[in-house]
Amino acid sequence: MWFTWKARNDKVFNGKTIEPPETVLHATQEAEGWKVAQVVTSMSHASPLQDQEHVVSDSPFPRCQVDVSWVKNSNFVGGGCVFDFELGTHIYGSFGIEHVISPLHAEFSVLLCAMRCSLQLGFKNMSFVSDCLQLVKLINEEEEWPILTSEWNDFEHTRAFFSTFSISFIARKPNVRADLLAKGARAQNSIFSHIYSKSTKYYGGQACKWCEEFSFSYVICRFNTFGLAF
Repeated sequence: MWFTWKARNDKVFNGKTIEPPETVLHATQEAEGWKVAQVVTSMSHASPLQDQEHVVSDSPFPRCQVDVSWVKNSNFVGGGCVFDFELGTHIYGSFGIEHVISPLHAEFSVLLCAMRCSLQLGFKNMSFVSDCLQLVKLINEEEEWPILTSEWNDFEHTRAFFSTFSISFIARKPNVRADLLAKGARAQNSIFSHIYSKSTKYYGGQACKWCEEFSFSYVICRFNTFGLAF
């Protein structure tokens, strides 16, 4: 209704004609943007107790932990992922992507990066975990979010290459490795995708200073239009 009145006022006071389809489209986009904003607010105010209720304590191997570093006024988003295997081996990934409009968009985009890396590494059976509960619910319950249509289409296309795929929630504290990788990736202020093939060294329960103290060897993932480089 607000946008109908706004279109009327533009016509009366500014002589500007706004067609009904354009008014409907604008109203729909604003509604979806408001919906995302409410999700972001609820995520930022989630209590530690709520996180504890959804901790993944027995996620199957191989497993990939994913996290994002998103800042409103930044030009880039950082992403991190940690592949864990039964024999205690790990593979670490970090991503720098163009800035997106919300943390939820960033979470979805970085999950897609991790999925593509998993496929490129030859792992078609993977259990992903994220500390973004809304993303996990969106995927598992197949919620319809028109504002995420592009990401959802990419997700369905990429998921089709997996033999088995699952995504579960993990609390923020046990997701610290992916979190540190994501923050370090955003600090690079560039678009890139790296896979680190050696384990990190941890001191006092925390990873060393970003990459400067990591003795990683890495390869750069290059993706085609569909995000797969086979």
